[in-house]
Amino acid sequence: MARRSLIVLLLLAVVVNVVYWQDPWLWRRYASTFAQFFGAAPRLLRPNEQVSGDPAPFPVAPVAARSVSDVAFTNAVEFAQRFDSFALVVLHGGKLQHEWYADGWDGNSLTQSQSMHKSLQALLVGVAIENGDIDSADDPVSRYINEWAGDPRGAITLHQLMMMSSGLANYRFTLNPFTDDFRWLYSGNTLGPTLRNPLADWAPGTQFDYNNINSELLGTVIQRATGKRYAAYLDEKLWQPMRGGEARVWLDREDGDAFTSCCLMATARDWARVGQVMLNRGSWNDRRIVSGAWIDRMVEASPVSKWYGLQTWLGYEKEVNPRVANPSAAGAYARSEPFLADDVYYFSGRGAQRVYVVPSRELVIVRLGPALGPNPLKPGWDNAYLVNTIIRGLR
Repeated sequence: MARRSLIVLLLLAVVVNVVYWQDPWLWRRYASTFAQFFGAAPRLLRPNEQVSGDPAPFPVAPVAARSVSDVAFTNAVEFAQRFDSFALVVLHGGKLQHEWYADGWDGNSLTQSQSMHKSLQALLVGVAIENGDIDSADDPVSRYINEWAGDPRGAITLHQLMMMSSGLANYRFTLNPFTDDFRWLYSGNTLGPTLRNPLADWAPGTQFDYNNINSELLGTVIQRATGKRYAAYLDEKLWQPMRGGEARVWLDREDGDAFTSCCLMATARDWARVGQVMLNRGSWNDRRIVSGAWIDRMVEASPVSKWYGLQTWLGYEKEVNPRVANPSAAGAYARSEPFLADDVYYFSGRGAQRVYVVPSRELVIVRLGPALGPNPLKPGWDNAYLVNTIIRGLR
């Protein structure tokens, strides 16, 4: 009996060893997922690929010339602290007016952005179109993803991906590591489950359905259309022109594919730079990154949602975005009053990661906070508070 038990244990150990080494990053992330319920989430996700721009001093408003009152910023910081924020940065008129960091954080700290990374996909698609690497936003995805040639999914357009109307099914949340629902984000080879994502029961371009796979596909299109690694293209076309500092792109494995629906690790100041590029309609210090017409297109309400443009959230409506497609996320969009400006738009990530842009007030506001773990955002978040408090505090 003892010998039989030993043989069974040995066989089990061999099977476990084989399964592990078929996809070691999957099992490391699987273990990490449970570890987050019992301890602090890691600041940096691994493996990753560096985006190393050419950092330049940030334009800072002299204390005596600040155009945002100290009282307004103090109130904004108190709100940010209530939600365990890491950073709060306010730009007005292209200059840094105020910044605040929690203990252990500063202007050089990298924190992961969750779905704010999605908005960069639309920016880079615009760059690739204007550089001639992509013909048009109306191109079918099969032009760049040949695995879908002759497949109905291949007819989905880049525009439909960007406005979250691809007609692809949404993977469900699960902790079952043997399903594509789990593997699309945790596997060491995410392209497989991404391309296995099936169609839903509605036609592309007919409704809004927020889907991470849309942004993962856009990242693949950018790489294949440009012939460059995603991190290198992001560095060359955005980070270096805006003189950003160190950032890191999460990879599915060493030298593998980039995750482009989430998790770019960057500083609050660099997210503020990106917001300023948006505010400047595609330029940084008179250096053109993408055309103003493309930025306008990104922040125009799509045919399927008045709260969404191209990978960018819109705050134009007085009513609250119900986030019907994902009711569990609705708390991050709740607000006590309408925005005080009717042209607010923003990058948004899980846990209320935010880059708010208010063109009519020349404002950019960045808030970063906990992004991982079971409950990263406390109840009571008011999506208009930071914007309205700073607008009321403009001198």
